[in-house]
Amino acid sequence: MKTVIISGAGTGMGLLTAQTLIRQGYAVYAGVRDPNGRSLARREALETYAQDHGGYVRVVDLDIHSEASCQAAVDRVVADHGRLDIVIHNAAHLFIGVYEGFTPEQLTDCLNTNVVGAHRLNRAALPQLRKQGDGVLLYVGSTITRIVTPFVGPYITGKYALDALAEVTAYEVNRFGVETVIVMPGIFPDGTAHFQSAVHPGDQDVVEGYERFKDDFDNIGPGLRALLAGADAPVQGVADEIARVLSIPKGEKPMRTVVDYSDYGAPLVNDVVEAQTARVFGMMGYEHLLKVS
Repeated sequence: MKTVIISGAGTGMGLLTAQTLIRQGYAVYAGVRDPNGRSLARREALETYAQDHGGYVRVVDLDIHSEASCQAAVDRVVADHGRLDIVIHNAAHLFIGVYEGFTPEQLTDCLNTNVVGAHRLNRAALPQLRKQGDGVLLYVGSTITRIVTPFVGPYITGKYALDALAEVTAYEVNRFGVETVIVMPGIFPDGTAHFQSAVHPGDQDVVEGYERFKDDFDNIGPGLRALLAGADAPVQGVADEIARVLSIPKGEKPMRTVVDYSDYGAPLVNDVVEAQTARVFGMMGYEHLLKVS
C-alpha cells in the first residue's frame, strides 16, 4: 500500500484526488487545517467515504504556512508506515483583481500560500524521500503559467513561482531517485471553491483608477467560458490524471501533463520548452539531471 500526503485536501481538486486515491488502494493522508475544529465536517466526511469504499484515510492537520505542521504531518506518515511514497502539492488560493490594487502584504500572502507552503512541505518530506532513494513530488500547477491573462496577477505570479520551484527541485533530486510530475489543470470555472473564496484588491482607491477597464474585468468569467466553447470541464478529470500518472512505472512518468478541456494551447508551449531545455542542458553537460535514477 503506497502512502500519499495531499495538501489542501478539504475541497475541490484536492478532495477529489483524495477520494480517487482512496478508491485505488492508497494510504491517503489528507491534509486540512484544524481537522478537529473548523474542518471537522470535512474530516468526518472523508473518513465516512473511506469506510464506505473499503479504503484508508487519515485526515491530518496540515497548515502549509507552518514548518512544524508540515513536519508533524510527514512524521505521522513515516511513523505509521515506515515510509512516504508521494507528496501532492495541491493547496492554493486565487486572487482576482487589478494587480496594482493588491497591497504588498496581499502579494506576500499569496506567495506564502501558493509557493512557499510547497517549499515548507518539501523540506519536511525530502529528507525521507532521499533516504529511501524513492518517491514522487507531484505539483498541481496551472496552464496559466504558459499563457498569461490579466486580472489574476498575484495568482499567476504564485503559480509561476511554484512551477519554477517544482522544476528546479526536480533537477536537484532526480539523482536521489525522487520523481517529479507537474500536473497542469486548465480552465475549470466550476467545481472548486477557488472563485467563491478568491481574494480581491485591498486598495480600492487604486482600483477606482482602473474604471475604464471595468468591461474587460467583468469579462473574466465569460472569456474563460468562451475558451471552453461549450465543453464540459469536470474537475474529476484532474484527479483521474493524477491517479493515472502515479500508476506509471518509475522513470517513465512525464515531467508535465495537462488536463484542459479548452483551446488554451499550453501543450504547444510545453513541447517547445522541453526541447529547448534538453538542448541547453546538453550544452551545459547536465543531461543526466533530466531523468530520475
